[in-house]
Amino acid sequence: MDIVSAGTITEAITAAAGAAGTAAGRQAWEALLTVARRARRRGAGESAEIEPASVDPGSEPQVRELIATLVEDREDDPTLADDLTAWARRHAAALNVTVTYDNSTDNSTVTNVIKDNARVTKVIQGRDISGTFNFN
Repeated sequence: MDIVSAGTITEAITAAAGAAGTAAGRQAWEALLTVARRARRRGAGESAEIEPASVDPGSEPQVRELIATLVEDREDDPTLADDLTAWARRHAAALNVTVTYDNSTDNSTVTNVIKDNARVTKVIQGRDISGTFNFN
């Protein structure tokens, strides 16, 4: 499994903490705490020193500490890395987070824009498109 980047983890955890008052945010936050509890039980790295249930999503210092610990510990704990990747992928859409990966060889982006007074009747916008397109 490709491992999500530290930036994605940071952004997703921050978004989950900020949205913890909503149903989707609360679900993402609780799922994250489950991941952190499993890491703690394994005794992996500094995760063993954090009590996930005591992390208040409204406390920036506590959230930053949780992020730093999980990001650092995933380097030495493949199970944690996989769990964080699965968590981020599962909750990315609800948290409005774009998932990027550490080992991605293609860091390019594409922005497709039609704006102002453009009069377009048919358009295909995208990236890495192959095949045949027919407009009737």
